[in-house]
Parts: sequence; C-alpha cells; structure tokens
Amino acid sequence: MKILLFLVTLTQLALANQIDWSGGYRFEYLEIDRPSLGTPYARKGYGMHFLYLSPKLIVSDGIQVVTRFDVMGNSSSSYNSYLGTVWGEGNKNTTAANSNVMGRNSTSSAIRASQMYFNLSQENASLILGRAPFEFGIGMSYSVGDGLFDHWNSNRDQISYKMLVDNMILMPFISRHHDDGYAQGNLVQDEGFLVLYDNKQTGNQIGIMLERRKASLSANDAPVGSITTNLSSIADSVQGDYSVQKTNFILGKDWDSLSFRLEAGFNSGDMGLIKNGQSVKSTGYGIASEWNFRTSGSWNYALKTGVASGDNPDTTDYEGFQFDRNYDVAFLMFNHRLGTFDTLRTAAIRDTTLTAGNSPDDEAISNAFYFAPVFKYRWNDKLDLNQTIAWGQLMVSPLAGGTASKELGFEYDIELNYKLREKVMWSNQLGFMFPGAAFKSETIPGSENNFTFGFASKIGLQF
Repeated sequence: MKILLFLVTLTQLALANQIDWSGGYRFEYLEIDRPSLGTPYARKGYGMHFLYLSPKLIVSDGIQVVTRFDVMGNSSSSYNSYLGTVWGEGNKNTTAANSNVMGRNSTSSAIRASQMYFNLSQENASLILGRAPFEFGIGMSYSVGDGLFDHWNSNRDQISYKMLVDNMILMPFISRHHDDGYAQGNLVQDEGFLVLYDNKQTGNQIGIMLERRKASLSANDAPVGSITTNLSSIADSVQGDYSVQKTNFILGKDWDSLSFRLEAGFNSGDMGLIKNGQSVKSTGYGIASEWNFRTSGSWNYALKTGVASGDNPDTTDYEGFQFDRNYDVAFLMFNHRLGTFDTLRTAAIRDTTLTAGNSPDDEAISNAFYFAPVFKYRWNDKLDLNQTIAWGQLMVSPLAGGTASKELGFEYDIELNYKLREKVMWSNQLGFMFPGAAFKSETIPGSENNFTFGFASKIGLQF
C-alpha cells in the first residue's frame, strides 16, 4: 500500500512538473574463506541486492528538488549506508505466523529516503539546501557513493553556496549531523569553506577545504569507557565540547600519457575527552596519491600509494585517521575485516558487535602505509582484465607496549569486467591474501596469519 501511494504521488507530480529520473541496481555475491586468518575459520559468504531511484523535480528554470529513494536497503545494519539487503534475508524473531521454515515468501523491505534537497541554480552559482551528498578531492575523506558498486555515502543536512569564477570554485557550507529536538544548543555541526581551482582543459587542479566539526557536551558521543567492555573506546570519559578542524588539500595534473592526483588531510583540535587524566587532542593525518599511466596499446597502468596515521594505544592523544570506506586499494586488505583483533585501529568507527566472519566490507584504510600497482589489460570494447598487487605496513603497533609486528603482508587480486550491455557491467574478483606477522600476537589466543582468499561476482547497472 505504501509503495502504491508513493507511485501515485510521483505520478501526480509528473503531471504537474517535469521529472528527470536516474538510478541504479546491483546484485553481489561474495565469499571469503578465512577472514579470521586463524582458527576457527569464520568463513564468510553472502549475497546482497540493492536498487535506488533518484527523481529530480524541475519546478522551473534553475529550481530543482532532488531526492533519492533506496529500495531493498540494509535495514538490519547499524550503518547508514548503501549496503543493500542480504539476499535471502528472512523474518526476525519469528513465530508460527511468519516462520521462515514453514513460510512461502521472503520478508518485505521499506523504502528509505537518503537524499532530499533544494537546488537553486544561477548563472555562476548554486544554492543547495537539505540532505545532499558532499565530496572533495579523490574521495579520501568524503565520497558521495555514486560508483556502480559503492556501499557508503557522505550525505549530510547542509546549506552551501557554490560560486564559479572561471575555473575557480568557492563554496562556504554549514552542515548539521545531529540536533536533539527543538531546543537550541544540543547539536553536532560542521562549518567550513572550500576553494578549488579545476581547469578541465589543462588538467590542473589545486584546492583546499577547511572544516571544523563542533559538538556540545551533551551531544559529544565519541566512544569512551573501558576498552574491555567497549572495543571502540578511545578515551576514558567525555568532559566537554568537541571541536576538531579537518584541513584537506587536493593537487592534480594531467598530461598526455600520465595523470596524477594527491589528497592530504590533517586533523587538529580538542575532542572534549579525558584519558589517563589528560585532555585528548585529535592529531591524525592521511595522504593518498593516484598515478595513471596511459599507453596507445591494450596495456595501461596505475598506482595507488598513501599513508594514514593510526591511534597509538600507549599515548593520550587520538592519532587515528580513517579514509572513506569507498576508497579501496585491494579486494580484501583495508576493505574487509581480517584477523582476530583490531590491527588497523578502526574499531572507533565500526560496529564492534560484528566479527570478521559476520560483517560487510566495513573496514577502512587506517594505521598503515600502502603501495598498490595496478596492471590493466583491455581485451576489447567489452572485456577488461585488471591485476593488483597491494602491500601494506602498519604505522604503529595496535597492541599496548608495541608487542605486535608491523608487517601487514601483501595481496594479489585479479578482476575481470565484462560489459553485458550499454550501462550494464558484470564484474568478477579473486583475491589472494598473504598476511604478515602484524595479524599474529602471542598474547591473543587464536590469532594467526594464515593464507586466505576471496571471490566476488557482481552485476550492476545505472540509468
């Protein structure tokens, strides 16, 4: 009934105004043999399907209302994401009336609105007001999630005004991540400014984004407490307001046979937390670079290399820096949880009730230096073969006292992409992980660094 009302409403709007539609669908199946790298294996295997529809209501010249509806989203996940519904997801807390064993159908899924914003376009400027996507640079910190198989997004309630002067973009913005009701002051808010020079003809790109996140004492929900009861904890307790500045830079250049992009981010400020009786400062940093080498033949090459600082368990300050989850350099490493403890020090942003064998691709690049060359072979107009060799090294030991090794090991991936039809892609991946000693500790029973491999087959389309 809800879907019927939804379609009727859209039909009425279409009769009164013009609606431009876009959207996408994907189905994925994945298996990872031994994500624990030890015993038990904790083998992981699941399928997911997902559909999104994005109608753009054109009210008049230069005035638009843009929305995005996610169908078959992952309602059981604690993440606000584009993960999709698990294929075969049944009813929860079943009785005789909705028994999965005795029943004849699958559970239904709600439609969720993940974007809705007003866009006023002028000759050299545009105003955005509402829940809209936000991005910067190559997606190291913020990614809108518009890739064919992206699972994550950077949507936010914001007001921004983008001004275009020749090749220069100037954009002040304010975004609100939390506001507890109608009373004033109990909120989490970003205030920032973006300056970007982007010359499409020469390929020159340089820019900076300054953003300060503020949270009142009552809204400061950074994970705290005893690490034995809260694996996400980064401090002992909350003592005051959160005020941390994020400064990101982007630099890029295109040549005939080479393109280069580099993004760097630095955090600084007071987190309003107490650890060992001292105030906790945010001091994390991250750098990501991408090199693309083009040839006139069938072979092309790319290189992704970068670094992200990790939180040192032996210090008071929080040195952790996490890349956006959509930013991947390998199939398994930095993408899926591996091992039996928090090697990459990313528990502060993960659902710690899930395990390596029962979690989606919710890992992120952090506490590591990585080097990942890619070898691309274009078989024909429909078929591509990509091979990636990724190597990683930890920045700090994830265990107190520096008792763990820093060697993450290396991974070899092979990916075959086949263009079934226009706008329809079938992708198949094989990943072979050769873990280093960083995943093994004599103080943690069951932690090992055994070989593992994974397989994924995905089909996706956008329109």
